[in-house]
Amino acid sequence: MIKHTKSTAVLLCVLLLCMSVLAACGNSNNNGNNGAAPAGNATTEPAATNGTDPAATPAATELPEVKLTFIYPVAADPGKDQQLVNDEINKYIKDKINATVELKPLTFDEYEPKLNAMLAAQEDFDIAFSSKGWLGNYQPYIDRGAYLEITDEMISSYAPEARANIPDKFWPDMKAADGKVYGFPIYQIAAKQKSLVIQKRFADKYNLDLASIQSYKDIEPFLKTLKDNEKGIIPLGLAQNSNGIYIDRTEVGADGSSVFYKKDDPEMKFISKITQLENKKEYFQTMNAWYKAGYINQDAPVLQNINDLKSKGNVAVAIEFTSKPGGEIGEKAINGGNDVVYAPISDSYFTGIASAIQVINKNSKNPERALMLINLLNTDQYLYNLICNGIEGTHYTKVDEQIIAPIENSGYAPNGDWVFGNQFNAYLKPGQAADTWEKTIELNNNAIVPASNGFQYSEDKIKAEAANINAVKNEFEAALETGAVDPDKVLPDYIAKLKASGIEKVEAEITAQWTEFLKNKQ
Repeated sequence: MIKHTKSTAVLLCVLLLCMSVLAACGNSNNNGNNGAAPAGNATTEPAATNGTDPAATPAATELPEVKLTFIYPVAADPGKDQQLVNDEINKYIKDKINATVELKPLTFDEYEPKLNAMLAAQEDFDIAFSSKGWLGNYQPYIDRGAYLEITDEMISSYAPEARANIPDKFWPDMKAADGKVYGFPIYQIAAKQKSLVIQKRFADKYNLDLASIQSYKDIEPFLKTLKDNEKGIIPLGLAQNSNGIYIDRTEVGADGSSVFYKKDDPEMKFISKITQLENKKEYFQTMNAWYKAGYINQDAPVLQNINDLKSKGNVAVAIEFTSKPGGEIGEKAINGGNDVVYAPISDSYFTGIASAIQVINKNSKNPERALMLINLLNTDQYLYNLICNGIEGTHYTKVDEQIIAPIENSGYAPNGDWVFGNQFNAYLKPGQAADTWEKTIELNNNAIVPASNGFQYSEDKIKAEAANINAVKNEFEAALETGAVDPDKVLPDYIAKLKASGIEKVEAEITAQWTEFLKNKQ
């Protein structure tokens, strides 16, 4: 529910702003396009605003000034100019919505603990990053009452342009188990294809046939060659946040999916966690053999962030869970400046738009203004590229209207476009094809759409068991996935502890909700 201000005058101002925004939408044929989009935007994508439309500015000056807080994950410290960019952002958004924002970037490994601590202390931060199945996990945090419901009325009033940019067929993915929406999607790649990321210099040197790599097994001879011939190079780099190169192409589902089922099963029966683990025993044995052979970094089960290792430039092969057109450019920056190539090892699945979400804290004192800022981040090309890339001439130079070149060691490089807003508003980087966004949209539209799309189960009846099971997973999973332990000895203990923690009760509840979901879908 929207929090109301005490002042009638303030309410009047907000209503004036809403009328101004709606008028602007009407004048632009309701497509959210108040200016030019980046040259690379696909013709099927609604264009972004260019930051020059003055329509909302008069009403913004009548709103009381507020300060917002935005916490989000980054791969590494963005750089010494973080505050400089933050100040530039505040100059810009103050004229738009009479607000300033304090940006609080947190590394991947510290994001979840910090988010939990802030929620436990009932801090009134405003915007945070969330996702389905990953950081700030959407449904579990909703069940805890952490995120504010964002109603259709709120979106119509404070983020109509951003909503207009999201295809209606994708929107159901934002619904929680109760059918309500508690966040706004960061529209980008919505299809997940798992790939091995391989440094090009090694692929070229040893004539690696990328087309021959169809699963994790196919990379083994290459790993052995690297181990035997490349001193100081880690053949396969893994960590707690990057393990999981197993694929079963007979199943429908991807990492983060609520349920998995067999492709040839007309009833789409839910595959239990125990069955999945038993089916992966050979994979765990292979990983253990690779770990013993020195193909995998020995600190893999305890290393929290793989990018800390990849940044040194000595990881020959790693895993990317969402390989996408042009993604090799971002991977190059992460891999110490070394060019990389992708070797896809899975089918491409439509995984929805909820893999990256901006949410509003239930305790936010200014939820309406927070949603206005989310609207800007997802529609305003200038603001989006400012927070992603910094200040033109200081942190990057323009090659042309479509492509920019980051300035090396400029002092600002968050490398996290996917946490800030609609990525189809992004400038391209050198090496990215001009049709990168068109290809991304094509991938979204052509990916396999599983029957589970839009399914999100509630943990209300199984909270205690779910927490216990998660603790057991944390105890065993990374060690097994990285090959650090003998699965013949450890896997039985893992399964026994899952059963003792209530896995059967949890999966009975998921099955019931899944069955009901399928029935209602017919």
